[in-house]
Amino acid sequence: MMNKWLVEDYRIHLPKLFEHLGFQSIRTEKTHRIFENAGLYYIVIYTEEGFLYYKAQRPKEKLSATDLITEHVSKIEGVQKEMLWDKVAAYHTKVLETDALTISRDWKGEFKKVPKDFNHFDSYRLPIQNNGEGLYGDAADLPSFTGRMFLNEKGEILFPLFNMQNTVCGYFVDAGKNVAPYRESAAKHALWYSNIPKKIDGLFLFKNPKEALAFHKKFQLKNVVYMALGEINSQTTDILFQIRQTVKVDKIMLSFTGEKKIEGYLRDLHFITFIKDSGFKLSLTDRDMVLRFPIGDKKAFSRFYDHTKRYNKELAQSFLRYNNILDQHRLNRYGISVSKNEESIKVRLPLETNAIKLLVWSYYKNYLNKAIDILKPKSGNWYSEWETMEHRSKSGKEVQLKEYRIAL
Repeated sequence: MMNKWLVEDYRIHLPKLFEHLGFQSIRTEKTHRIFENAGLYYIVIYTEEGFLYYKAQRPKEKLSATDLITEHVSKIEGVQKEMLWDKVAAYHTKVLETDALTISRDWKGEFKKVPKDFNHFDSYRLPIQNNGEGLYGDAADLPSFTGRMFLNEKGEILFPLFNMQNTVCGYFVDAGKNVAPYRESAAKHALWYSNIPKKIDGLFLFKNPKEALAFHKKFQLKNVVYMALGEINSQTTDILFQIRQTVKVDKIMLSFTGEKKIEGYLRDLHFITFIKDSGFKLSLTDRDMVLRFPIGDKKAFSRFYDHTKRYNKELAQSFLRYNNILDQHRLNRYGISVSKNEESIKVRLPLETNAIKLLVWSYYKNYLNKAIDILKPKSGNWYSEWETMEHRSKSGKEVQLKEYRIAL
């Protein structure tokens, strides 16, 4: 029965089937057509085997009409003891009996035929060239970034995103105001990384590739790999730690940033929640956040607790410089609350930069210091740090990386 489905797939007009199933047509090109459903993108192509499609996150994996039908009917409850393949067979037959969903004999084709390994993301990029100005002025001459930066038709900078199969499945685009996923890029399933040298001394993680480039221009490091997650989630974090294991570096140098410093620290906390076996949980309100994680080593917890006590004491002393009487209710609201329940810790943290910085610093120092180091720019982000450096005299003292390790 399965062989029959596969043999008959060539008769099905795949773009019409997508429309029939309620997918939204996003864009039509000479070589492909893009559909969207529930935030996922599907690209239809025409090959020697007839119509095929792939999902944006996996361009190498070509699928047929049977795959689309299977995905559709798997969400529909069967009748009595009807199994999945019963539902596929019934729906496949129904499609083949519908003239509007099949290819007619006089069909001449609306797409240019492409090879089966076609990836439409390759068509978005143009070679980048030096223009001598700004951050990207000498981009074509940077060994770490060769083949890791391109231009689109508008002249905007594109950074390719790679999935678990090391296939390009989208791009970051620097559109001027911000760096964001480009068009239908599968950012949730991918990351960007610089070229990998023969010898690797360090792995550096950033908010986006533009930050990585600015950092590189400031420190001019060799034998390192720069990376940026398309999105901070379990899948991209898994890819990251697999790469870390492959390249065999002791630590990941973490340097998330934002327009303001607090944005970088919040990304740090968000990242921790996706580290396997950390047990780190985070919930957010409009006023504060609650963190939960295992106590772990008793000495680690003791040091962590001492750090929060010292912070709260200094917060109270600061309050008394401007007031004669302590307002305990106000101090509790803006202080750090730590409670212990059997083998776990609960921390209530105000949405305030100094408190979040303390928490990030102490948690990494006491719980993750063997796996991660944190670097932070003096300003909000590495691009503004690079701009400041560009406007200064080059005769200043040499910049040392250790000066940018997070510290209190």
